[in-house]
Amino acid sequence: MRDVNTFKSILANDVEWDIAEGFPNGGVYRGLDTTVNGFFPFLADFDEFYAKGDEYFESGDHVIVLGHYFGVSKKGRRVESRFAHFWTIRDGKVGRLQQTADTLLIAQALGK
Repeated sequence: MRDVNTFKSILANDVEWDIAEGFPNGGVYRGLDTTVNGFFPFLADFDEFYAKGDEYFESGDHVIVLGHYFGVSKKGRRVESRFAHFWTIRDGKVGRLQQTADTLLIAQALGK
Protein backbone atom coordinates (compact mmCIF):
# COMPACT_ATOMS: atom_id res chain seq x y z
CA MET A 1 0.00 0.00 0.00
CA ARG A 2 1.70 3.13 -1.20
CA ASP A 3 -0.22 5.78 0.75
CA VAL A 4 -1.76 4.29 3.87
CA ASN A 5 -3.12 7.64 5.11
CA THR A 6 -5.07 8.27 1.91
CA PHE A 7 -6.43 4.73 2.08
CA LYS A 8 -7.39 5.12 5.74
CA SER A 9 -9.23 8.36 4.93
CA ILE A 10 -11.84 6.47 2.89
CA LEU A 11 -12.55 3.88 5.62
CA ALA A 12 -15.04 4.39 8.45
CA ASN A 13 -13.52 4.19 11.94
CA ASP A 14 -15.69 1.12 12.63
CA VAL A 15 -15.06 -0.53 9.23
CA GLU A 16 -15.61 -4.28 8.93
CA TRP A 17 -13.22 -6.08 6.57
CA ASP A 18 -14.44 -9.63 5.87
CA ILE A 19 -11.85 -11.55 3.85
CA ALA A 20 -12.30 -15.12 2.57
CA GLU A 21 -10.59 -17.88 4.55
CA GLY A 22 -7.61 -19.12 2.57
CA PHE A 23 -6.71 -15.62 1.35
CA PRO A 24 -3.55 -14.28 3.02
CA ASN A 25 -4.58 -12.97 6.46
CA GLY A 26 -8.17 -14.03 5.73
CA GLY A 27 -10.75 -13.46 8.44
CA VAL A 28 -12.93 -10.68 9.79
CA TYR A 29 -11.37 -7.42 11.00
CA ARG A 30 -13.31 -4.74 12.85
CA GLY A 31 -12.06 -1.19 13.21
CA LEU A 32 -9.75 0.98 11.16
CA ASP A 33 -6.43 0.22 12.85
CA THR A 34 -7.20 -3.50 13.28
CA THR A 35 -7.97 -3.74 9.56
CA VAL A 36 -4.90 -1.85 8.38
CA ASN A 37 -2.48 -3.50 10.82
CA GLY A 38 -3.98 -7.00 10.73
CA PHE A 39 -4.88 -7.60 7.10
CA PHE A 40 -2.53 -5.57 4.92
CA PRO A 41 0.86 -6.88 6.10
CA PHE A 42 0.43 -9.74 3.58
CA LEU A 43 1.47 -7.25 0.90
CA ALA A 44 5.07 -7.60 2.13
CA ASP A 45 5.10 -11.07 0.49
CA PHE A 46 4.65 -9.45 -2.93
CA ASP A 47 6.80 -7.19 -5.08
CA GLU A 48 3.58 -6.12 -6.77
CA PHE A 49 -0.08 -6.70 -5.88
CA TYR A 50 -3.18 -4.83 -6.98
CA ALA A 51 -6.87 -5.28 -7.66
CA LYS A 52 -8.54 -4.21 -10.90
CA GLY A 53 -12.31 -4.02 -11.15
CA ASP A 54 -13.85 -5.27 -14.38
CA GLU A 55 -17.56 -4.77 -13.66
CA TYR A 56 -19.34 -2.53 -11.14
CA PHE A 57 -22.93 -2.82 -9.91
CA GLU A 58 -24.44 -0.19 -7.62
CA SER A 59 -27.62 -0.26 -5.58
CA GLY A 60 -28.07 2.51 -3.03
CA ASP A 61 -25.28 2.23 -0.46
CA HIS A 62 -23.96 -1.02 -1.90
CA VAL A 63 -21.44 -1.60 -4.68
CA ILE A 64 -20.45 -4.98 -6.09
CA VAL A 65 -17.17 -5.18 -7.96
CA LEU A 66 -16.13 -8.20 -10.02
CA GLY A 67 -12.50 -8.19 -11.00
CA HIS A 68 -9.04 -9.66 -10.76
CA TYR A 69 -6.07 -9.47 -8.44
CA PHE A 70 -2.68 -9.26 -10.12
CA GLY A 71 0.59 -9.82 -8.37
CA VAL A 72 4.20 -10.92 -8.39
CA SER A 73 5.39 -12.66 -5.25
CA LYS A 74 8.81 -12.08 -3.68
CA LYS A 75 9.69 -15.48 -5.18
CA GLY A 76 8.97 -14.10 -8.67
CA ARG A 77 5.73 -16.02 -9.16
CA ARG A 78 3.02 -14.20 -11.08
CA VAL A 79 -0.62 -14.55 -10.13
CA GLU A 80 -3.96 -13.50 -11.56
CA SER A 81 -6.99 -14.41 -9.47
CA ARG A 82 -10.69 -13.53 -9.70
CA PHE A 83 -12.49 -11.71 -6.91
CA ALA A 84 -15.90 -10.38 -5.94
CA HIS A 85 -16.06 -7.43 -3.54
CA PHE A 86 -19.29 -6.40 -1.83
CA TRP A 87 -18.89 -2.86 -0.49
CA THR A 88 -21.18 -0.98 1.89
CA ILE A 89 -20.79 2.80 1.92
CA ARG A 90 -21.86 4.91 4.93
CA ASP A 91 -21.59 8.68 5.06
CA GLY A 92 -19.20 8.68 2.09
CA LYS A 93 -16.80 6.12 3.59
CA VAL A 94 -16.35 2.37 3.32
CA GLY A 95 -18.25 0.79 6.19
CA ARG A 96 -17.83 -2.82 5.13
CA LEU A 97 -16.10 -5.02 2.60
CA GLN A 98 -17.05 -8.63 2.11
CA GLN A 99 -14.57 -10.30 -0.23
CA THR A 100 -14.45 -13.64 -1.93
CA ALA A 101 -11.64 -14.74 -4.21
CA ASP A 102 -9.87 -17.62 -5.88
CA THR A 103 -7.51 -18.16 -2.97
CA LEU A 104 -5.76 -21.25 -4.36
CA LEU A 105 -3.92 -19.33 -7.07
CA ILE A 106 -2.66 -16.75 -4.57
CA ALA A 107 -1.51 -19.47 -2.16
CA GLN A 108 0.35 -21.19 -5.00
CA ALA A 109 2.09 -17.92 -5.93
CA LEU A 110 3.23 -17.67 -2.30
CA GLY A 111 4.48 -21.28 -2.34
CA LYS A 112 1.87 -22.50 0.15
